[in-house]
Amino acid sequence: MKSKVVFCLSSLAALLLALPVLASEEWFGQTPETETAPVDVVEVLAGSEELIDQPLMVTGRMTDVCTGRGCWAVFEQNGEMLRIKVRDHNFAIPSELRGQAVAHGVLSRVEVSPEYARRMVDQYGADPIVLERLYELQLIADGVRFIGDS
Repeated sequence: MKSKVVFCLSSLAALLLALPVLASEEWFGQTPETETAPVDVVEVLAGSEELIDQPLMVTGRMTDVCTGRGCWAVFEQNGEMLRIKVRDHNFAIPSELRGQAVAHGVLSRVEVSPEYARRMVDQYGADPIVLERLYELQLIADGVRFIGDS
């Protein structure tokens, strides 16, 4: 029962946090110290080896968000997908947000099990290449900004 109350309160808090952001384009999490030009998802994935462990700002269409704790989102562009993970659960992304967004953080290469890779392909439409390479690229995000439905 206690976990249900905590979940409800955290969901309500995430919703209340989303209201001013939808109107003002504020950041969830940290505002970047300097705003650099964002790199789109396709460019990030094409140049991924050079970008791993580097801070960057990524833009894409947010198509999915964790419905439990708001701890991840998926940015898509032209059929390419990049998972955005909230660093250390420092903030939550409201699960109802969909549309153009920007995130800043560090690109990481995360090893995955064959079972996880299969689930990514079957349930989320990930590129089947993940079944061969058994890793996923993720942006470990310090902040996410919802731009809008464009």
